[in-house]
Amino acid sequence: MDDTQLELQDSQIDLREYWNVIIKRRWTVMAFFLVVVTLVTVFTMRQTKIYQARASVVIEPYAPQVLGNVREVYNLGAGSYWSNREYYETQYHIITSHTVAQKTVQLLRLEGNKEFLGIDKLSPEEQKRILEEPIDYAEMVRGMLDVEPVKDSRTAYIKVSHRYPKWAQRLANAAVNAYIDHSSQVHRQVTQDAASWLTSQAADLKIKMEESELQLFEFKRDNQILSVSLEDRQNITSQRLGDLNQTLNRVQAERFSLEAKRKQVVDIREKRLPLDSVDKVINNRLIQQLKESYVKLREEQTELVARYLPDHPKLQVVQKKLNLVRANIDQEVGNVLGSLEAEFRAKQDSERSLRKELTKVKAEAQEINKKELTYNRLKRVTDNFSALYKHVMTRQKEATLASHQETSNVYKLDSSIEPDRPVYPRVKLNILLAAVVGLLGGIGLAFFLEYLDNTIKNQEDIERYLHVPFLGIVPSIKLDPHLEEAEGTNNRDNYLVNHPKSAVAECSRTVRTNILFMSPDKPARRILVTSAGPQEGKSTVAINLGVTMAQSGSKVVLVDTDMRRPRLHTSFGIKRGIGLTTAILGEAEIEQAIHPTEVPGLDLVPCGPIPPNPTELFHTERFRQLIDKLDGMYDRIIFDSPPVMMVADPLILSRFIEGVIVVIKGGHTSRDLIRRAVRQLQDVQARILGTVINDLDLEHREYGYYYYRQYGYYYGEKERDSSNG
Repeated sequence: MDDTQLELQDSQIDLREYWNVIIKRRWTVMAFFLVVVTLVTVFTMRQTKIYQARASVVIEPYAPQVLGNVREVYNLGAGSYWSNREYYETQYHIITSHTVAQKTVQLLRLEGNKEFLGIDKLSPEEQKRILEEPIDYAEMVRGMLDVEPVKDSRTAYIKVSHRYPKWAQRLANAAVNAYIDHSSQVHRQVTQDAASWLTSQAADLKIKMEESELQLFEFKRDNQILSVSLEDRQNITSQRLGDLNQTLNRVQAERFSLEAKRKQVVDIREKRLPLDSVDKVINNRLIQQLKESYVKLREEQTELVARYLPDHPKLQVVQKKLNLVRANIDQEVGNVLGSLEAEFRAKQDSERSLRKELTKVKAEAQEINKKELTYNRLKRVTDNFSALYKHVMTRQKEATLASHQETSNVYKLDSSIEPDRPVYPRVKLNILLAAVVGLLGGIGLAFFLEYLDNTIKNQEDIERYLHVPFLGIVPSIKLDPHLEEAEGTNNRDNYLVNHPKSAVAECSRTVRTNILFMSPDKPARRILVTSAGPQEGKSTVAINLGVTMAQSGSKVVLVDTDMRRPRLHTSFGIKRGIGLTTAILGEAEIEQAIHPTEVPGLDLVPCGPIPPNPTELFHTERFRQLIDKLDGMYDRIIFDSPPVMMVADPLILSRFIEGVIVVIKGGHTSRDLIRRAVRQLQDVQARILGTVINDLDLEHREYGYYYYRQYGYYYGEKERDSSNG
């Protein structure tokens, strides 16, 4: 199984494991639960009982409109949803304010009231000492006040808490009255202040309005616009400008027409135009008659030219008549031209006069416009002051009327009644919460202690943290305190011999069977029993393992290789004179160091005298020869060695050993310690057969070895039955 699979197994949640933790630490959970519940109950019962009374008020967003359309100066909460919300939140803060609390103190005359202070049952000396100290009664009342708005309504409860129920009732009613009185007083005060301010503003505005009116009058007087308004003068000037422009345009057009006609007449007179053009230019009857005569003479001349020579007298007479008519036409054309010249000059003079007048009127219009700016500014100031004065006077009258109203938007709905039961402390709730907190806290403490407990307790811990085979457990040996250990029947090391059908015996046989079946083709003949630290029961496990193997028919020898603190000779009541050390040093043969025990097939090689250098002896060739010799004499050799983490002896011995058994004291050996011990053995390439959990109390449910417990109980009952029989 690789590390990933192991991590997945470790991450799985086992509810039974959690339940086992709770059962294991049940006394811790119960103790924590009882302590918490007891402390909370005692604390709750010792607390002063607090009674709570409540009165209800209605807070309207509008005050009653007694005066109809008269607007209020003091704007309340009427408006949008958010405006109403802010208004009501403000009112709730006002109820619990220092001002309302101070009014409550004044209404009930609480200063120096011993019953209110809760010192009426104290001695006179203590009462005097407390009253001599400065007391903020308003803050005390504030601490007792609370507001509870009623959802989806304009109603709110004003709650007061006190140690005496009658005082809670009185304070609640007084707080409501104080709040209503405060609201009315604020309304009146704001309205009166507004009316006073409006009166002063109206007086100032009246003075400014009169000053502006006087300035406007003086301006009109200085500019002679009293009889005719400036607007009328401006209209007249505009009309004159229009008329002058129209007349000037007409005269100018007539001048242009005369000038064109004059030019045509000049062309006719200077014969640049034919005589036929006279009718188109000059509408003169005489000229028209002369033209007709001239045309007839031209026709007559044409006939005569066809009949006579140029010097004929008739032709000469006709020519003279033509010349005379032409001269008359030129003279009349000259007269017409003179008349046009005179009329043209007259039009020019008229145009000049009109332009001069137009310039004058324009200057006058500009002057009027310039005056208009000043006039409009003065008139605008006057109108503004007049409108402001009128508005302020209207609001001043409304504010004066509103200040005399005795109405309020707040009124009491229900008065408080004297409470008959306290609201604090809440005994049942506190005890219930204490029970819940105690139970959860106890469970949490149990899991915290379990988290801090890093000892090896069961097979799952071995498989999870060590990854080595698990051989079995050895239950705790329960000795009878009434029997003497010296008698042999109450000795831990001889317990298996004296109680062959006990749970300890059956579990030891299970360990033996697991060892034998680990490698049936090549069984381990040399077995080293060690542990991570001292006092973990490795010697007892080694003895039990030797006894069970001997009882199975094998020839077994126990070798005490713990040359620092040997104890196997004590367990079997053998003297330590000749042993392993004397055989290694050559002072005796190994056969002399072998001592038989009361268990058939089980011999013991005690340690012998304690040498000064135990580690050096294990490096000798003599020690190797002794091990080989014992190997030829016995089926199994079991070595009892010192702890791995204390000395290096087990590591040296593991080179001559075919298998190592690591003993762990259940619920005592830490995971880090046994993990380092196993790692050291693995570093020297020792063959670890597995681990044995020793001294495991099967009475604890946490370990989960129900099979072993019931198995032990079964054989224990048979053993008791046989002993009774």
